[in-house]
Amino acid sequence: MPAETAVPPFEVLLIAPNVSEQMGGEAIKALQIYLELDKQGVPVHQITHERARLELDRSFPQMHVTYIPDTLLEKLLYRAKLFEQLLNFIFMRSAAKKAQQLLKQNPGAVVHFTSPVSPILPYPTVPGAKVVIGPINGNIHYPPAFYHREKLAYKIRRWLHPFAQFLHKFSFSGKRKANALLVAGGQRTYDSLRMAGCRDDQFVDSIDSGVQNRLNDTPRITHSGVNLRFFHNGRLVEHKGTDLIIKSLTRTRNPIELDIIGRGPELPNLRALVATLHLEDRVRFIEWVPDHTALAEMLRQYRAFVFPSLAEANGIVVQEAMIQGLPVIACDWGGPSLLVTPDTGILIEPTSEEHVINELAASMDLLAEDGDLAEQMSINARARALTKGFLWSDIIRDWRQVYARVAAKAA
Repeated sequence: MPAETAVPPFEVLLIAPNVSEQMGGEAIKALQIYLELDKQGVPVHQITHERARLELDRSFPQMHVTYIPDTLLEKLLYRAKLFEQLLNFIFMRSAAKKAQQLLKQNPGAVVHFTSPVSPILPYPTVPGAKVVIGPINGNIHYPPAFYHREKLAYKIRRWLHPFAQFLHKFSFSGKRKANALLVAGGQRTYDSLRMAGCRDDQFVDSIDSGVQNRLNDTPRITHSGVNLRFFHNGRLVEHKGTDLIIKSLTRTRNPIELDIIGRGPELPNLRALVATLHLEDRVRFIEWVPDHTALAEMLRQYRAFVFPSLAEANGIVVQEAMIQGLPVIACDWGGPSLLVTPDTGILIEPTSEEHVINELAASMDLLAEDGDLAEQMSINARARALTKGFLWSDIIRDWRQVYARVAAKAA
């Protein structure tokens, strides 16, 4: 019988446009939230787009899901990045109406909008429902010293942000009427939400995303002696700053080796840069590692993870590196600055391109040569990951307490 017509009782109703292992970061996160709630014994139901049905039916047949069909307009606009936020809003409105229907049989359930996570995106209201939104993580822009690298879309988004939130304050009430807003973006996200009229009593500090418990079950990566091998991991797009790492290799005193793991539109440009700088013997491109277990094992050969992203709202790859015991070299900006501390890695002030390149080189040289320092950072990184609750099991445990408070207050 289709999931839409057989809805068992549930305590939490999750809403996300995409729930998938194949559709990118937010879709993967939405899937992990469902799976961890279910693992912890919480009766849960998911509302998502029809386009996720094939994968979920095949790979997760045990899930309880209600699908929102795509309209003709959505099908026409789906591939156009320009209309992404409009599509999200259309879905949210349809999902909110479906949630009202499902809540008639489960009036005590909590509705949790798990994505998208933008503080700008309007959310619909679900009258009479207990609503949680988040983790919200946004209002991230390039550092001022790197505005020259911004594409026009980034510039427009930065310029219009205050105006958009001012309009949001008077036009859309979904966030303002929510019982709890999970906030993962630190001060920049709090400021953005306040511009939209949200209140401090709604805010709950949260981790943006989690890491699999299996990464904590494996032995920590240990360090000793000299190790010249470093890696960079993630989708290869312009704001990740991968080119800065490649350029820094020309300034290291050691023959540092860099493995770049990932694909993306910047890959041809990065290959060309490596050739121009004659670094073919020191840079290796590994486009894809399909087995996550194999990837975790592969990372044991490296001294540190290098990630000078210029507009990273969170940084799940940073969390994964830390819990495995890898020091992190990153810019002191955005999500990584909320995750990495001086005793778990090296944060570089993004004051200029020249400064970042020089500091990347110096940081890699330092960690490559000093195995004792790398080992202490490794110990501290795993300890911080566990103390701050990076594991999905810890994050969902904390959210369940939020659900309980919301339900009790509403009652």
